[in-house]
Amino acid sequence: MSSILLCSAPLTGHVGPMLAVGKKLREKGHTVSILTGRKFEKRAAAVGIEHIPLPVDCEFDEHDMESAFPGRSRKRGPLRARFDLEKIFIAAMTAQFTAVSNIIADRPVDAIAAENLFMGLIPMLGRSPDSRPPLFAICTSPLMCTSVDTAPFGPGFKPSATATGRIRNTILNAAFEHGILRAAQSSANSQHRSLTGEPIPDFALNWPLLADEVFVLTTPEFEYPRSDRDRRLTFAGPILESAGREFVPPIWWTDLDDDRPVVLVTQGTLDNGDLNRLIEPTIRGLADQDVLVVATTGGRPVTDVVTESANLRLAEFLPYDRLLPKVDVMVTNGGWGGVHYALAHGVPLVVSGTTEDKAEICRRVEISGTGINLRRSVPRSTAVAGAVRRVLDDTSFRDRARTLERSLAHLSAASTIATTIAARAN
Repeated sequence: MSSILLCSAPLTGHVGPMLAVGKKLREKGHTVSILTGRKFEKRAAAVGIEHIPLPVDCEFDEHDMESAFPGRSRKRGPLRARFDLEKIFIAAMTAQFTAVSNIIADRPVDAIAAENLFMGLIPMLGRSPDSRPPLFAICTSPLMCTSVDTAPFGPGFKPSATATGRIRNTILNAAFEHGILRAAQSSANSQHRSLTGEPIPDFALNWPLLADEVFVLTTPEFEYPRSDRDRRLTFAGPILESAGREFVPPIWWTDLDDDRPVVLVTQGTLDNGDLNRLIEPTIRGLADQDVLVVATTGGRPVTDVVTESANLRLAEFLPYDRLLPKVDVMVTNGGWGGVHYALAHGVPLVVSGTTEDKAEICRRVEISGTGINLRRSVPRSTAVAGAVRRVLDDTSFRDRARTLERSLAHLSAASTIATTIAARAN
């Protein structure tokens, strides 16, 4: 059997899918290790995967990013995306590459797979395949690579394959790479030269396309078409965790079975420091509507929700695989995992997010026809209520969500990726 190394930045939404792939590889009899943050050691051990800690200088706590990266919290929209790319992900390239190189030197490694924000494999991609293990990229977020058919990743511009649109895309992509993201690309190029003696072969965000295989954790119907890139991509579907058997329903669980439409609102587990961004406006906007509102705080005490309403039900966490079959509309700030949980259950969306990759995810919801994009991080309560009512009344949103549900049902990402890696491992 083969020895497989997985690599991930210390982000829950990226580590989780990598561990799911690793678990499938373990079930096939392979030895698996993962290079990632220290807080994921127990999760790795639980599925039989050896944990290797990242170097201290590229460790951080995703729940307290401001401590590790002062000034980040003051950035908004694309400015935060630029900050993250340069200061968090590209800045870690040398330390990550060194860690991977040390692992390879210390033990046999037959294949390496990294998620798309782990930049430490880039310096290995220019080597001859005979001089390195097979390298795999797993895109655990929307595709960030440039294309003649898409504008730069981040702001959430609509794609366009028309002649005029492609001119726009070319201009904007050049402006981002050589202007807005110049410092990030310069840092990547400088590190690459220092490590290999050669310039970086492509724009840093395009690195997955240089790997031997690249997997995208969605369905083609939810991703922008790229006529010049699609042949390199394997759309494997999302990796979604189930609740298992330990779920104890709250006392109000049977309320979900009455005749009222159920509206779920969540800000996820990371962007929930201020519940006034989405949860509170949703509760206020729907307080006098004939719907049942379920709000999950992502781990914060339910007492932190200050708005009261007779049609409100609260919980810190609820397993999506149990809850979503009872939900008619999901209101979310646009996290990749949450959106795909909804689509996998045919639930249409109202999305509101502009930070990190959320503007891009929300735009994909809009373009796919599976929901309404409010295009604001802090929407007015009336805007949320109006969008929810429109999604409930216009069956086209649910029809599109159910179309994607059927598409996703035919995909099994962890198994597909694990099978491919195992077959290519030396």
